[in-house]
Amino acid sequence: MRPVLPPSFRRRARRVVTAAAVAAVVACPTTAGAVAPHGPVAPDPAAHEPLARYTAVVGWAPTEERTVGTPWTDGVAISPGLGRDVELQQLVDGAWMTRRSFPTGAGTWAAAVGLTGHWTQAPVTRWRLFVAGTADAAPATSGVKVVHASWEAGTDPADPTVLVTKDRAISPQGYRPGRLVEPDLATQGAWTELRPAAAKALGELAADAQDATGERLVLVSGFRPAGYQERLFDRYAARHGERAASRFSARSGHSEHQTGWAADVTQAGVPFTDFGGTPSSDWVDRHAWRYGYVVRYPRGAEDVTGYRGEPWHLRYVGTHLAAYLHHGGGTLEEAFGLSG
Repeated sequence: MRPVLPPSFRRRARRVVTAAAVAAVVACPTTAGAVAPHGPVAPDPAAHEPLARYTAVVGWAPTEERTVGTPWTDGVAISPGLGRDVELQQLVDGAWMTRRSFPTGAGTWAAAVGLTGHWTQAPVTRWRLFVAGTADAAPATSGVKVVHASWEAGTDPADPTVLVTKDRAISPQGYRPGRLVEPDLATQGAWTELRPAAAKALGELAADAQDATGERLVLVSGFRPAGYQERLFDRYAARHGERAASRFSARSGHSEHQTGWAADVTQAGVPFTDFGGTPSSDWVDRHAWRYGYVVRYPRGAEDVTGYRGEPWHLRYVGTHLAAYLHHGGGTLEEAFGLSG
């Protein structure tokens, strides 16, 4: 059902549309009956055809700064509608791509217009409205709306956008996902379950990676409970010292594995710590975002994430946030504006 706009907007839209239409008629009058300054000339049939009516687009805001999860719309009016489609277009790789269309009525069309979810997939996107011309009305294109998108870190461990770091603990401390499943790929070790959405996406990623590289992807570690993580960190600390261990292992309550959204993977026959530089690793690094995954701890970002580079550690964040990170670069902390 089309949203109903407030009366104040509809009145303002009618005034602006009427003014624009009058201005267009004054600026572009019909040539019927015109006389040349040096005397009459042979009649031109085309000169007696009235010009197409001006099409007005009102209410399309030029710039927006929005946080993902906060819905908003523009109150837009198109006059005349004449049953034409209003196309919502996004600039993608230098070309305008129609993301959605809205049918109009015969007269002035007014509606609340929102963007598609593609605006959440990059730090900056550009949008416009386009109305095709007809024999009775000229085409029209709105100004370009520049949208600056930002994300907020989740706090619920059931949310794929949850941020877990050395300074942000999982709450409650002994949290365990309600449902875990085995993904459809080779596994090794005792902890190889993931949340259903993460498991499905990882199975698809692994199948496509094998098709592309000829190598099998193996899940080494998925969900790990708080008690196991505590024993694991203590073992590393006893062997390497706490300071060194904290660069590559999380303390209990601070591990993404406890959420069920993280997966350590490797190429078949390769120790997971040697995963980087393999054909599977290179493919995953380039394509994981298409499946909703990101390489959570990229090399060279230890000052931001607190951990050394781990090309084997994948984190499911959902396809929109993964695309945002792919297009904007950086880490999960930087996407949430928490890098400083």
